[in-house]
Amino acid sequence: MSRGTYCLTPKKYGEGILKSVGITVVIILLFYRSLWAAVLFPVVLLLEIKQMRQIGEERNRTKLQEEFLHGIGALNSSLQVGLSMENAWREVEKELLILYGEDAGFYHEIKEINQRVAHNIPIERLFLEFAYKSKLDDIIQFAELLEFGKRSGSNWKTLIDVTVNQIVERHEARQEIEIMVAEKKMEQKIMSIMPLGLLAFLQLAAGDYMAVLYHNWLGVICMTLFLGGYVLAAVLSQRILKVDV
Repeated sequence: MSRGTYCLTPKKYGEGILKSVGITVVIILLFYRSLWAAVLFPVVLLLEIKQMRQIGEERNRTKLQEEFLHGIGALNSSLQVGLSMENAWREVEKELLILYGEDAGFYHEIKEINQRVAHNIPIERLFLEFAYKSKLDDIIQFAELLEFGKRSGSNWKTLIDVTVNQIVERHEARQEIEIMVAEKKMEQKIMSIMPLGLLAFLQLAAGDYMAVLYHNWLGVICMTLFLGGYVLAAVLSQRILKVDV
């Protein structure tokens, strides 16, 4: 499972189409009051599909990170009781299968690595290839440590124990940050809805006042600028509150 690879299922595509239709209808009713605005549907659909892929990729990265943390924890425990590096990784494979099942991405990677190790390919080289493919900093750091330990002849157990503890501490710090920004994310969602609610209220309560913004070129330009600013603000707020894995 490499970072950035996520395929939408037909069901997800259907959900994206339905959501895009709903967003397009809102744009038609609130911003333009004209069916001509339906030409924006392909743009809305493309943006929605892109966002769904980004969300899916983020979930994949989070899941891979979680599986990796359990995996290196099991590896460290196996090494501390005296198993060799190769046998320790076999224990990791068994542990991942029990915890996450056969569909887990990290389990498949470790299973493949163990199979290739049986053909006398160095495990540190195989894991480094997987790490660069995953593009996750913690996995890359750990893989580079394995390669360094092999080249330098360092104490495997000490190096891995220290590195595992560092990675776990960073992960716990990220989780604390996510908890801290969770409330802000909810506030951001509410704030994103408020401008639309205000616009709908003005149309209902002061229809004559708002009529000047519709069915004329000046009004179309103003509403398009407002729509663009609204979308830009929503995107920026999401990026500000994003916590990288």
